[in-house]
Amino acid sequence: MALKNKAGFSLYEVLIVLAVIAILGAFAVPMVNNVVMKAKMTKIINDMKVLENSVIQYYYNEDSLPTDINALIAGNYLENSVDGIDFSVNSNVVYVFYTNEFDKADSLENLDATLKWSGSNTDFSSLDDTPSDTKKYPVLKVIF
Repeated sequence: MALKNKAGFSLYEVLIVLAVIAILGAFAVPMVNNVVMKAKMTKIINDMKVLENSVIQYYYNEDSLPTDINALIAGNYLENSVDGIDFSVNSNVVYVFYTNEFDKADSLENLDATLKWSGSNTDFSSLDDTPSDTKKYPVLKVIF
């Protein structure tokens, strides 16, 4: 009896293809996660700069600093509230900050040189350029 020639892939061929796909996936997942984190940070930086520009426009038009985000919205300096971004006024300095912590802030520091990092969103008087902790808040300092 003659053996029939069957069409298809052998088990070894399928296993080799799956192994190659797994190896490529192992390299791709960390790169994708890094890109997603950088995109989130870039969005936060842009939102912070929008709020900074709104505060500056308010200051030059109203000759005073705004007390909160609602003052910017009421004066049409900002369309609506920016999620996760707030600001604090201390005499002639405005600190625009992100209200949530970043676990891996050290690796994202170089995205924007104008940002400072603080371990607390309430104590902005002791900002350092180099963070010492792993959890940080991005802060933008505006001096008038």
